[in-house]
Amino acid sequence: MTAGGLLAAGASPSVASTAGRAEPIAVRWLGGDAPEADFALTWGVSWPRGTLSQGTALAAGTVPLQSWTLAYWPDGSVKWTGHAASGRLPAEGLRIAPGKPALPAASVSIRERADVVVIRSGAAEYVIPRSGPAVIASATLAGRETLRNGRLVALRQDAPEATSTRVQNFESLVQSVAIEQRGPVRAVVRIDGVHRGEGRDWLPFTLRLAVHGDGRMLRMVHSFAFDGDGTKDFISGLGIRFDVPMRDDLHNRHVRFVGEGEGVFGEAVRNLPGWQPGLFALADRFKDQLDGKPVPALGAMDAKTREQLLTVPSFGDFKLFQGGSRQFAITKRRKPGLAWIKADHGGRASGLAYVGGISGGVALGARDFWQRSPGAVEINGADGYAATVTLWFWSPDGGAMDLRHYSDTAHGLDIQYEDYEPAFATATGIGRTTEIFLWLQDATPTRAELIKVAQMLREPPLLAASPEHLHATGVFGIWSLPDRSTPGKAKLEDRYDRLLGFYQHEVEQRDWYGFWDYGDIMHSYDDDRHAWRYDVGGYAWDNSEMGSDLWLWTAFLRSGDAKRFRMAEAMTRHTSEVDFYHLGPYAKLGTRHGVRHWGDSAKEPRISMAPLRRFLHYLTADERTGDLMRFVVDSDQVIAKISPVRKIMEPSRYPAIARSGPDWFAFAGNWMTEWERTGDIKWRDRILKGLKALANMPDGLFSGPPMGYDPATGQLFDIGYHFKVYYLLTMLFGGAQVLFELDTLLDVPEWDAALVRFGENYNLPEPERVKALGTGALNPLFGADKLYTTVWYARMTAYAAWKKQDPSLARRAWTELLHGRGGTMTEPLFAKQREVAGPTALEARREIPGLTTNNTAQWSLNFVELLALVGDYAPD
Repeated sequence: MTAGGLLAAGASPSVASTAGRAEPIAVRWLGGDAPEADFALTWGVSWPRGTLSQGTALAAGTVPLQSWTLAYWPDGSVKWTGHAASGRLPAEGLRIAPGKPALPAASVSIRERADVVVIRSGAAEYVIPRSGPAVIASATLAGRETLRNGRLVALRQDAPEATSTRVQNFESLVQSVAIEQRGPVRAVVRIDGVHRGEGRDWLPFTLRLAVHGDGRMLRMVHSFAFDGDGTKDFISGLGIRFDVPMRDDLHNRHVRFVGEGEGVFGEAVRNLPGWQPGLFALADRFKDQLDGKPVPALGAMDAKTREQLLTVPSFGDFKLFQGGSRQFAITKRRKPGLAWIKADHGGRASGLAYVGGISGGVALGARDFWQRSPGAVEINGADGYAATVTLWFWSPDGGAMDLRHYSDTAHGLDIQYEDYEPAFATATGIGRTTEIFLWLQDATPTRAELIKVAQMLREPPLLAASPEHLHATGVFGIWSLPDRSTPGKAKLEDRYDRLLGFYQHEVEQRDWYGFWDYGDIMHSYDDDRHAWRYDVGGYAWDNSEMGSDLWLWTAFLRSGDAKRFRMAEAMTRHTSEVDFYHLGPYAKLGTRHGVRHWGDSAKEPRISMAPLRRFLHYLTADERTGDLMRFVVDSDQVIAKISPVRKIMEPSRYPAIARSGPDWFAFAGNWMTEWERTGDIKWRDRILKGLKALANMPDGLFSGPPMGYDPATGQLFDIGYHFKVYYLLTMLFGGAQVLFELDTLLDVPEWDAALVRFGENYNLPEPERVKALGTGALNPLFGADKLYTTVWYARMTAYAAWKKQDPSLARRAWTELLHGRGGTMTEPLFAKQREVAGPTALEARREIPGLTTNNTAQWSLNFVELLALVGDYAPD
């Protein structure tokens, strides 16, 4: 095998099967820097086929480690493992290898009672009720209650405007509690329930609580689904709320907000009058108070000093409101009924706050705080016996969510590229996931300590194996490492990097932020308006179109770059929640690209397919992503009711119609994912049945793409559509990547032959294609009247070249990628950025005229795949 060369037919372009004992695997800190404070984390590690047997214990030297299996190879050996560790981990990372794991000094333990689940770790204890409104009844540190009555909250109004509407209050109602992990390093409890208020249950939620190490840090993953009516139910607040006991004198109670960078707002509930050094005896202790250090209690002051201090107003309520991606405001007030006063302001708050006193309290915050505005951290009653702190994922100060569609009429596919049906343009069923971190404190933390914690909140530490290791283990199918071995390849790698870098900059330049938007990117650029086509139907938000998720994750795999990881992670969190139906008639399907993420009437499995989410799950061991992948394993059952071709085809005599691609390939990807996660061969057999059915049809993969389909049996049927309909979409939504990966897992000779036949003939000029396939194989059916199609299918030519060991096909594939049909399609991708400014644009900006995310994602994926399959034939 040669790296990037034309490989021997049948060999995997990523790995050759190995056997024997697993070798140690090094994992390093994403971004290069170890966290500066204790942190509890999880991550995933891949293993070469045949090297790690099921049940093998794994260790990380002297570092306590908890491990579990995430996926298996077809031979039953372990493919992916998940791991948990906590505390101050080595700056150089860890080495994971077979062996007896070290045990923590204080193991995490769970005790179950009829009414509660109790998690203990170190000096911390969390009590989780099995029913009722509280998701956390109490949290104690060294026997002292630090937090109580944790509950989810939601506000609803029946109109988007707040002026003449009644606000309804809802709180969580726990319906079930399940223990998912029991230690010794990490314990996980899953809570499911709804929000209840005024006789109504709605907004179902899942909340996971993960406790690691000494237990001082609690990670929560909150997911909810919208099950209301977007035209009547307007959420005006959504968050989580706790009560924090306040025991210290008001002047020894502290509030902290960490803003942008190393900025910290820190005051006491009652400030010492440091501005009166000549009158107040303890004025010189004001700086100590602002630093969170203890100052004399009231009982230790003389009468005059005490009386003077009590004339200083106390402030019980504090709030940091992030109204948009570039501005936050801090306000405070004495008590309800009085005015809020402006305390400070800034750009992008971390979302971390602290409330408590010199004897302890709680620091908490939500990830992606400013990116998902409007959010807030609100503290009320800090001058009473207990402060109430609310972490608002959606702040009431941001106005009500408006989940209505942007239009009430159809605008057509021809001009607007939009597919609209009123009943389908609904947000009912979409969701969002938020990560929350909470730290129990036995004293007010220093500002420096809070800055370190805030950095971990912004970008939680993660351990990851090198790109070279991931590639060598053969995970995620066919992809290549960067190759700059020749001037030609180096030039193409530079183009690849510049394209991705431009999109990273566009997120910031175009302000692609907000609670429902963050993580997605736009579809097509408007040269005339110098803006993306945000209001033009299917040219607006991208919604995973043409493999944008795969593009970003592949870019991370081959680089290990932290910024690429964060961008891909944010996209997965978005596309797997917002562009995806979790309940209702469209559950298990996703929504095609459009002005509103949920607005287009094309509800299809290609957007919800598990292969788009596997990267995040396996690299981070994230349970929520695992839930979503399992949820869609039977999405093929839905298309009998919600047909993806209902507008263009009459029903067949079979229960459903499924296109080979993108529909059945999405199903196969879901089954492949469940097969590797469980080892259950019924999913493998379902894939095999489909592959063999497609291969044995009269025209193989050209027998369709529409097929008769029986969801009950998984059988595909030829319905006579060969050379009658469009083939363009067959391989462009992750289908090729699924098939390439299946090629490394299964041996199906007849399918291999069918896929090679498809690959070598798709991009042929029409006369040659007709000669090879028959008179029906005309250009319009292959999109060959469009300049971009040749580029998008270059991978299939390369695949055929790899399988056939055909240098002429290999050279043809590179010509297709770099020149398209006539060369004009690739020009926007390789064009230099240009500056535009007023008055033709609103402000000075950079742009690439003619750019589309379809072309960017497909060119980038094809480039990486061609390097893997036929890299030695890249032109110089």
